[in-house]
Amino acid sequence: MNDRTDDELDRLLAALPLEEPPADLRASILAATVQHVPAEPVDPWEASAWGVLLALALWFVTHGSAFGGGVALLERGAFALAQPATLLWLTVGLAVAFALSAAPDFSAGFNLARKGH
Repeated sequence: MNDRTDDELDRLLAALPLEEPPADLRASILAATVQHVPAEPVDPWEASAWGVLLALALWFVTHGSAFGGGVALLERGAFALAQPATLLWLTVGLAVAFALSAAPDFSAGFNLARKGH
């Protein structure tokens, strides 16, 4: 076995030549752990689609008590959705929602313009 004492081992460990850590090591560790923003579990468009489907299902269940009533309800819903004004408003609403969600964030550019950079 080895006859060295703890003090002697500590002295030997302290005498080892060590490399300096990278300059940005602390920042990269913090960025990967503490400051890491987790990904969304569900995309916003997917959550919206599920919300619309669940709302339609709930509306259908509460208003369509029998199969015949359900078919008539589907016919009325299809007729209402097929109206030009309804289709126009749905198209405009979806286009605005898509444009706003796809637009880049320009606040950083405005801040640079104000600072004169």
